[in-house]
Amino acid sequence: MSQWSITTHGVIFQLDLDRPQHRTILTKYQEVLDDEVPIVAVVPTGQEPTYRDLLAGVDVWTDKSTIAQLDGFAALVEAVDDFS
Repeated sequence: MSQWSITTHGVIFQLDLDRPQHRTILTKYQEVLDDEVPIVAVVPTGQEPTYRDLLAGVDVWTDKSTIAQLDGFAALVEAVDDFS
């Protein structure tokens, strides 16, 4: 059992994965959250291929998120909640 007690329904991060601290943050959340909790990483264009392994299992958006993406994420979180 993790020392962290986190109740969350989904997480969206805006990260620059060239920064070691940002990689650490993402890694920690991947470790402590249940697999069914959606994680989105908004990263600068071009970082997805470089950090492919770190981003495995994470939805990746580049640059600024759109209203449509945020609405879709909200619907995904709601669906996960309904079926959990």
